[in-house]
Amino acid sequence: MQVPQIQINSLIATTSGICGGVGKAISAKLILTNITFTGIIDVAFYAAISAMVGYGVKKAIDKAVFYLKRHK
Repeated sequence: MQVPQIQINSLIATTSGICGGVGKAISAKLILTNITFTGIIDVAFYAAISAMVGYGVKKAIDKAVFYLKRHK
């Protein structure tokens, strides 16, 4: 069964965003009693950046694989 490319890209970007956001929350030592609006914005921004980086890496790997397959 072949998974559509859009779903794979979405999965990678979502996973990267979640890992980045959770990592930022842990590193900032956010706890439920200490959540502020600024903290939420900071974590959401970091998650978005992580998702974009994950998507960029995925696209770069896709291009590299396409290039290598084409030049075999």
